Amino acid sequence: MKIKEALRGAFTPPEPRNKDRFISSIRYPKLSYSEFILSQIGYIRKRVWLFSGAVLLMVISAVYVIPQNERYLVWIVSALIPFLALMTAMEISRSDIFGMSEIEAGCRYSMPQLVGARMIILGVCNFAVISAIAVILGFFSPLGMMKAALYILTPYITVNGISLVVLDKVTGLECVYISTAATLGVSLTGIFLLGGILFDTHFVNTLYTVLCAGGVIVTAVQVRKIMNGRDDCYGISN
Repeated sequence: MKIKEALRGAFTPPEPRNKDRFISSIRYPKLSYSEFILSQIGYIRKRVWLFSGAVLLMVISAVYVIPQNERYLVWIVSALIPFLALMTAMEISRSDIFGMSEIEAGCRYSMPQLVGARMIILGVCNFAVISAIAVILGFFSPLGMMKAALYILTPYITVNGISLVVLDKVTGLECVYISTAATLGVSLTGIFLLGGILFDTHFVNTLYTVLCAGGVIVTAVQVRKIMNGRDDCYGISN
């Protein structure tokens, strides 16, 4: 026992002196959280921005090409909007798909912080696009802005919630396949409801309201998991 205690004492490093003062004296580039978020814009692929711009331009073009009929306008937009959520899901899961999650997790900012920052950027961009589309449809369509916003926001937030749940449970390319299938399903369902005889009925309005509320709740829960730094989310491992 004495030998073990002697060895333990010999190999136990002493407590560091003035550790906090030494760490605080190290000079390195310091970023505020807002600067960190802005720095992540450059890491988002250009195709994401191009697709968002293309969706907005297609809606603006449809207003002048398609006759002033709210069904056709909303029918087209509701089919396109879910793919904005799919592009977001593919972008925030890109590190895991290409096997870079462990490397990024070992960087200065943790993987949950990186994912959270990119979600904030893409969320703000998508919200701006959806808001602009809602204003355009509200101005040109007899539906009004509130109903137009409901019809185009619900498919987006539904796919967004589904994709985040899938990304939480599945890793690799499989999550992209499932998210793509969910996007196509939501898009086709919206086309059937809004392009058919059920357009602008009490049933559709109630269904879209419930789905939108459910999507917001699911999205909020998943975002909270990310911001709390759960290491098992989105393919993040210790």
